[in-house]
Amino acid sequence: MKLQVFLYGDRSYAQKIADEIAEKFHCKCDQIPPAYQCNEEKLIFIVYEKYGGLEPKLMNYLKEMDSKKAQNIALVEISNTGNEGVETISKMLTDNGVNISGVHNICVKRGLFSKGKLTDDQVKDALKFADEQGKANFEFLRKQG
Repeated sequence: MKLQVFLYGDRSYAQKIADEIAEKFHCKCDQIPPAYQCNEEKLIFIVYEKYGGLEPKLMNYLKEMDSKKAQNIALVEISNTGNEGVETISKMLTDNGVNISGVHNICVKRGLFSKGKLTDDQVKDALKFADEQGKANFEFLRKQG
C-alpha cells in the first residue's frame, strides 16, 4: 500500500489525528517538511492546523507536490472554523495535477486567552473520514468492508 500521513502544527491537535490515522493504516507518519519527499504515493493524508496565516514551511512543501509524488491527497484541517485554508491549499495542489480525494474539517476554537480541546468525537469522525478515503482509493480495503 502506497499511503503516508503527514502533519503540520504545533498545538498537538494535528499530531493526535495524524498518529491515529497512521496507526489505522499501519503506515508512516511524518512531520512537514519530511526527511524524504514522496514518490508515487497512491494516497497521502495531510493533517494541518491553521491558526493565523498559512505557514511558509507548509506552503513551500505543498508547492513541490505534484502527480509524480502523490496521486491523491486527503486534507484534514484543524482551525477555528475548520475550513480557513482548504480553498488555497486545494487550488495549489490541483494546479500541480494532484487530485484532492477529500477534505475533512475539524473546528477547534482558540483565542488569545483560551485553548480549544479536540474531542473524542472529532477524532472518531476523522478516523471515519480516513476509512472512507482508504476504501475510495484502495480496492483491497473496499473488499475488506
